[in-house]
Amino acid sequence: MGLMSKAKFKNVDFYRKIPKDMTEGTIPGSVISMLAALVIGLLLVSEVGSYLTPKFDTRVVIDRSADGEMMRINFNVSFPALSCEFASVDVGDAMGLNRFNLTKTVFKRAIDAKLNPLGPIQWERGHENRKEPEHADDAATAVAIKAVEEHAERKAAMPNSDKHAEAVFELDAKSFEDEKKKAAVLLVNFYAPWCPWSRRLDPVWKASALQIHAKYPKDHANRVVVAEVDCTKHERLCRDQHIQGYPSVRVYTKSHDALHRGYDHDHTSYHGDRTVEAITTFAEELLPAWKATDHKDTELAIRQPVETQTVKKIDGPGCSVTGFVLVKKVPGHLWVTATSKSHSFHAESMNMSHVVHHFYFGQQLTPQRKRYLDRFHSREKDPKGDWHDKLAGGTFTSEEDNVTHEHYLQTVLTTIKPSGSPAPFNVYEYTQHSHSLRSEKELPRAKFHFDPSPVQISVSEERQKFYHFITTLMAIVGGVYSVMGIADGFVHNSIQAWKKKELGKFG
Repeated sequence: MGLMSKAKFKNVDFYRKIPKDMTEGTIPGSVISMLAALVIGLLLVSEVGSYLTPKFDTRVVIDRSADGEMMRINFNVSFPALSCEFASVDVGDAMGLNRFNLTKTVFKRAIDAKLNPLGPIQWERGHENRKEPEHADDAATAVAIKAVEEHAERKAAMPNSDKHAEAVFELDAKSFEDEKKKAAVLLVNFYAPWCPWSRRLDPVWKASALQIHAKYPKDHANRVVVAEVDCTKHERLCRDQHIQGYPSVRVYTKSHDALHRGYDHDHTSYHGDRTVEAITTFAEELLPAWKATDHKDTELAIRQPVETQTVKKIDGPGCSVTGFVLVKKVPGHLWVTATSKSHSFHAESMNMSHVVHHFYFGQQLTPQRKRYLDRFHSREKDPKGDWHDKLAGGTFTSEEDNVTHEHYLQTVLTTIKPSGSPAPFNVYEYTQHSHSLRSEKELPRAKFHFDPSPVQISVSEERQKFYHFITTLMAIVGGVYSVMGIADGFVHNSIQAWKKKELGKFG
């Protein structure tokens, strides 16, 4: 390239250079330059942080859910004072659909008062179709009453005869513990005189006792003892045995349970038919009848109760209820309460205190999706934190008798589309309001009312475009450089003018 060509090419230089020996640095210029560098640095850091932090574009639209779409409710709630034997999960909605005692997607586990698990998980699939115990009909009941009355007449005629002792042993706290140690098998009916089911069972139970006691001599080590406890007289004993429904028939087998070993309570519950034949057959299956050829100290083998006539042992006073249900997206409720078709309950003794481990709608969030949701709510000051599972960790205690706990949950569907993701994901969030009340009209229960919102929140996560980020960086550098250059020129000219004034060069 010739000299002429180079000279012409230099004419397009935007950044013409001044020889360094023709310039000089100044103290004010150095200060302003350092200040400019600091400002540029701070603005660059701020802009990089803004570039790395996503922004959310939020819109509120009508719920896009299809007609008939179901909503899933997931729950894990512990009730320290509600027995798994009677715990029931019921669901209903505003359209009139009601389902009671759900078991297909619900399982229970016995817990102690400190929420520690006791025994295996009880997942009673098909439990809702389980046959309810049959009761003695009027004719059989009349026969039982007659047998008990005839025995009472014989006893009155010969009051000192051991042969005509009481049909059923009335137990208190002390005699209860004594009989548990002595009897090979102890069948106890815990009842309440005001309970209609207890009154119906009473003659059948006493007639069964007459037949059972006749087969097992009193002076032998192995025998079946049939007894009863009036829970209105011995409230402490019934409370210690976690009796919540009347009548409750418990089976004690010589200080150990025939079904399970190593737990705190040595019993199983009888749920067979409430007839003389069924009860006596049940007793005979536990321990063979005494024979004249047997020695009175002979140890007879205690058999395991027939599985169809018993349920698993109640290992603790409480129950952990876990699972999920599918409901329509209309206002409804999920209730947990004590339920039985053949037992009565005393509302004053029911305690529905509970701890919510989790209670949320929809699918469980993956850790990645949970982080997206946390970022969406990062600027919100919420003491409970998780809008997806607002009730988690909540403890609700009954301060008095017959208290129902109610939770009102208003849910909204939030659809979040992460930046760079091809498809959005859905998450249900809800607000929660809880209170307790004392009700005289129904058994205490834990109520979870849900009300799905007709609107949906659509959230798109957006990140700043890279070209916009670069443009901003250049604007920061150029803008600060220019502004500080103007400031430097103003300061320099002001200083020069002041010096000239001091030298008297101004007229």
